[in-house]
Amino acid sequence: MKQFIPLGCIVLALSGCSRETPRDKMFYELRTQKDVQTPFPSAGYTYASFDTGHGYQIEYLDSNGRAFLWYPGNRSAVSGEWKIVLDEICYRYDSNTFNPQTLQRGGSWSCDYTGRAGYLVTGYQKGDPFNLRSGKIPYARSKCDLPKGLNQVKNVSCK
Repeated sequence: MKQFIPLGCIVLALSGCSRETPRDKMFYELRTQKDVQTPFPSAGYTYASFDTGHGYQIEYLDSNGRAFLWYPGNRSAVSGEWKIVLDEICYRYDSNTFNPQTLQRGGSWSCDYTGRAGYLVTGYQKGDPFNLRSGKIPYARSKCDLPKGLNQVKNVSCK
């Protein structure tokens, strides 16, 4: 009997690994649209990016290195800074901000490979069509709400 327990454990472990997570589905959907070109990251553009944890995030990157984020559920834009360091895009938001996915407070630089970050871009528009620089947002939106006014270049399922 003891011989079969490890085999049973291995079978159960392997079957658990084959389950598709919402994040796996999101990356699969984005991967099938890999030929889409965007000007990310460029100053003077507003981008929509999608992640299963955050939903759609809308951000304007200005030419002075300032970033203005319209985050789902917020009542105002989150201001911060952005810069390119080699092949990474780096953000630093004010120290009074909080990222509910990473459980981290703002105030420190956080960087991501531009290829990965750009992969998550689902729409863009030249300029600041939502006037995020003002610190105000048009409305408090849900994570699955992609506002009109952006050139949507990729589709993802949001639930």
